[in-house]
Amino acid sequence: MDIVNSLKEKITTKTPLSEILDIFCEMCEIELPDSELLFETGVYSYACDEIYYFSLVRQYEAEGEGYNQIHVDVVYPTSYEIDELSRTDWVENIDEFKQTVLSSEEYSILKYEPIYNIEIYDNNTE
Repeated sequence: MDIVNSLKEKITTKTPLSEILDIFCEMCEIELPDSELLFETGVYSYACDEIYYFSLVRQYEAEGEGYNQIHVDVVYPTSYEIDELSRTDWVENIDEFKQTVLSSEEYSILKYEPIYNIEIYDNNTE
């Protein structure tokens, strides 16, 4: 089963943030070796534009060396409400991860905002 393609089929810019979180957590039920979850937010500059990333990441041990990461990056335009908010939270438990996201100030602000872009991909951290 190709996890990334499955996520891409289920998640679009029209998918509510709450549903994106549910889909991501459902994917986390798939057994992967030495798995950890990362909730990361913040403003990043690419080219000339600054954009705000609300990132859900699952990291797991690669077959070779290093780790693979499956990213679901929900991208928003910057705004005065979120520009200063950033975090990096590593969590091992899915329920704790979901609660961390749901209780975050970032989620409270962005849950009804229109999504600018979705980036779903995997990479190796070797």
